[in-house]
Amino acid sequence: MRVTSLFLLLFLYAFQLSAQLSTIPPVGPRALGMGGVSVMNTDHWSVLNNPAGLATAQGISGFVSYRTIFDFSPFNTVSAGAVIPTDFGNAGFGVFRFGDDLFNTQMFSMAMSRKIGIMSLGIKASYLQLDIDGFGSKGVFVADIGGVADLTPELTFGAHIYNFTQSAISTETNERVPTVIRLGLAYQPTNEFTFVIEGEKDVNLDPDLKLGIQYQLIEKVHLRTGFSGLNNTHSFGGGVELKKFVIDYGVSVDRDLGSTHNFGISFHPSK
Repeated sequence: MRVTSLFLLLFLYAFQLSAQLSTIPPVGPRALGMGGVSVMNTDHWSVLNNPAGLATAQGISGFVSYRTIFDFSPFNTVSAGAVIPTDFGNAGFGVFRFGDDLFNTQMFSMAMSRKIGIMSLGIKASYLQLDIDGFGSKGVFVADIGGVADLTPELTFGAHIYNFTQSAISTETNERVPTVIRLGLAYQPTNEFTFVIEGEKDVNLDPDLKLGIQYQLIEKVHLRTGFSGLNNTHSFGGGVELKKFVIDYGVSVDRDLGSTHNFGISFHPSK
């Protein structure tokens, strides 16, 4: 009886976690290595996170990423994207796939970001499709909006709302895509050191406080670490620049459930 109850609890937890993970884009290896902070990132990974971060991306770039959670293959995620400068700002395109043949989701996103004075503004439109074997598929449009402001040369503020339209997966059951609000503050006293604090609130869950640190060990080599209070997870990672390529890796460790690994590689032809 105890074994059956434990199995049922684990199944329910896995189902709830899968539903949550499948509808929120992955943060990427850089953010994962810094405790999951993402609202302050200002690079091509912003295609998956705060679209305002695309405004300062330099030149054309593309990336691919692979994430595995708790060594459980149904939770694996593959993502890819690109950033292209235009006359109106930087445009971003992203896609990710979560899950396996029994249950999976795909999201296709297009974002636009522009810097105006000290403020970078961004908006993103996405099409999210869920597919359950034997039950068919369901698609819904999701919209993001965000901003990043350089308050001082050392201090930057960021805000991001994922699914501010509160799109629903099913009108019959009122099952909605999570609406997530993120606010962050980054302090960079030197070019080598960055400290980030971020608050995250899913409107249906408890708030989370995240802390992240990035340190440039030597030229073109970065080390990262961070902490997430809600999930009590510690994170580590790093990045290496190799001419036109950048390799990033992050790992988040949950003492009870296991580890989340995220590997990514990006290509910058204009470097």
